Amino acid sequence: MKAVPITDSLGVELRDLDMSKPFDTDEVGVLREAFDRGGVVLVRGQKLRDEDQDRFVKTLGELHTFRWGTQVEYLSNVIKDNPSLAGSRRLLFHNDGAYREKVASGTCLYAQDVSPTSPPTAFANTVRAYKNLPQEIKDEIENLHACNAFDMYETEAEQKRVRLADYPEGADLSGIQSYEHPLVITVPHTGEKALFVNEFNTSHIVEYGVDSQRGEELIQTLFSYAYAEDNVYTHHYANDDLVLFNNWAVQHARTGQIDHNPRTLRRLVLESLNW
Repeated sequence: MKAVPITDSLGVELRDLDMSKPFDTDEVGVLREAFDRGGVVLVRGQKLRDEDQDRFVKTLGELHTFRWGTQVEYLSNVIKDNPSLAGSRRLLFHNDGAYREKVASGTCLYAQDVSPTSPPTAFANTVRAYKNLPQEIKDEIENLHACNAFDMYETEAEQKRVRLADYPEGADLSGIQSYEHPLVITVPHTGEKALFVNEFNTSHIVEYGVDSQRGEELIQTLFSYAYAEDNVYTHHYANDDLVLFNNWAVQHARTGQIDHNPRTLRRLVLESLNW
């Protein structure tokens, strides 16, 4: 197995591996290192059975069970009676589960059936973004927290940032899930610091308050570093592409609208890591 950088800023492509069988000890080590340091792991062009993808992801940890009782989700515009709520519009940059206490450790997408017009997934390196911050900004945010929220009743939720300041006084907030996380987190295993604010879920900085101008200015500054062009890798899918990403070290976004052409990604989520 070989690990080849995808870009200078993030990502590792694994080559010369056989996904149809379990990895040996050395191969597991390469996979873990790619997940930890690369943030995004890419494997191209292998026709995978469901059990092959399952085994690959379980090499790193325990799978999340979705609310409908299975450990798999299909992001698809062709599967009927699909319980997924992923939608079809542009999806802003986010960390999976940022609005919950327990954040997912990672996510894996396998392109079972995609079209040339299928929107890509973009990835932003939040470890590199933190490193690039001026020292005075690092000092300011070191002990601050962000309120991250999701509105289950918002029809434009896929492409609209949830800001509690935008809700009118007396609005029904019963459909909003939220949790406060540090603006700066420590990535498991590497010990590196990463930004933990995103353009989908981050409402405000707790210590500055919901309506704080300084808090909003600071959030926008952090976004500018996280989503800088040289800090983002955009993956355009071909059939049988597999991407696995570290949810602590990178954020992801769907960059466009899904059209009438087929787009089916098989999705697994890592509940926790096993090393």
